[in-house]
Amino acid sequence: MTSIGQARMDVQERVRAAMAMASVPDVTSAAKVEEKLWSALLALGRALMCLYFARQAARWPRARRYMRDDVLYEIVGTERSAVGTRFGKVEVLAPVGRDVDDERASRDLPLQRELGLPAGFTVLVVSTVARLCAQMAFASARGLLSNLFEWAPSPRAVLRMVDAVGQRARPFLEQASPPEDDGEVLVIMVDGKGAPAISSKEYARRAQPHGAQGKNERHTRRERRREHPRVRRGPGKKSKNAKMAAVGVLYTLRRGAGGKLDGPVNKQVYATFESYRALFVWIHREATKRGYGTSKFKTVQFVADGADVLWTLQQEFFPDAVVCLDWIHAVEKLWAAGKAICRGSRRHRTHLEAWVAGQKKRLRHGNVVDVIADLERSLDSTPVTGPGNKYRRKILAKTHDHFVKNAARMKYAELRRKDLEIGSGVVEGAVRHLVGVRLDGPGMRWGRDRMEAVLHLRCVLINGLWDDFARHLAEANDFRLQAQPAPTRTHDAVVKKAA
Repeated sequence: MTSIGQARMDVQERVRAAMAMASVPDVTSAAKVEEKLWSALLALGRALMCLYFARQAARWPRARRYMRDDVLYEIVGTERSAVGTRFGKVEVLAPVGRDVDDERASRDLPLQRELGLPAGFTVLVVSTVARLCAQMAFASARGLLSNLFEWAPSPRAVLRMVDAVGQRARPFLEQASPPEDDGEVLVIMVDGKGAPAISSKEYARRAQPHGAQGKNERHTRRERRREHPRVRRGPGKKSKNAKMAAVGVLYTLRRGAGGKLDGPVNKQVYATFESYRALFVWIHREATKRGYGTSKFKTVQFVADGADVLWTLQQEFFPDAVVCLDWIHAVEKLWAAGKAICRGSRRHRTHLEAWVAGQKKRLRHGNVVDVIADLERSLDSTPVTGPGNKYRRKILAKTHDHFVKNAARMKYAELRRKDLEIGSGVVEGAVRHLVGVRLDGPGMRWGRDRMEAVLHLRCVLINGLWDDFARHLAEANDFRLQAQPAPTRTHDAVVKKAA
């Protein structure tokens, strides 16, 4: 592209070529014509973008002077560069500015800054790549882009895009306006899920250059295994070096025509890998934005599982909320205790199911004291010695103590009469969809910063705010891509737990 006239001629030539493909007289399958037309339309799009860039570059002739940050610049020439668009790479003759008073100062590219071309890509390309990477693996996103648009950014450029857009996701979520048509009951649910993070040991191993052991050395891997055998993991021990994501859900319940509370209404999901406290600070701010602490909501309810940290933070951030221990969590505890009471549960399944059904009925009717008493009697009647009794007593004691500690949060009969929530299925589904589907795949090992960026991108996507977010990026004058992808920050779950 050297002139506006040549760009116009190229556009006209591309239009004629597309018209010729659509006007072919011979019998040709629609699939073949469609494939050729799609390539022709992409070529036409590139030609139109060339014309657009040529027209914009003409506004910056040589010797034009302009001010930027109180510094006087002058256009001294042009520089040929490639800009990534949805239609493909487009060549641009970009004007180059120099400081009038300091010729050795760094150059300025006013056209890229004025048109919003961070690191040689349009913002639409950057936001599209980030959206795809929030939904699928990076390599799969590049493959889909290549299939649709016949080109894709490099793997390094994709990482830079995800890092840059991900850094903007949480500030955008925090400044988003609250819903205007909330119901009368605010429900807050919190849960967590781990995602596989890369450990410092694995990162150091991956950072070694290929062939560090020597190309001619055979059986090197076998020798290393003999010198450093793998430690066999015990029951319940995970191998994915998980970093826990704290996930919070806010929504409201609205009373319908039949007098029942319906929901969820205006469900919003927030999550972070930082800590549960950081999440509670965030969701408390969002709940306040929606009206928590005012007379807007008649009732505020908090639902979670039995993790002590959640209830400690609930007392600090939402002390006046109606609390509820997740019903499914309580039932799982009953099944564990029932298997300890009903010995040989595989052979006597009917006895086990009847016991659990009876305890569930008591819980539903608000008789948690009777359930605790039954567990205490079963524990006292289980001998200290004998085959399997130590394990049975351990399970019964843990279940008994758990129900005693959470008895005030298990008023299921009262909650059902008020038509409030007794289960945390909404946050369980959000955790699986937000973290499990994208961040907990086989073979994944995440750095801490990038997993946080992708998590926030998925929050924007799941909350239905992506279109607004893309417009926000396009309007941001300071949106840029870093020259390098963010360095990997490791996470050592075992070391942290031991400490």
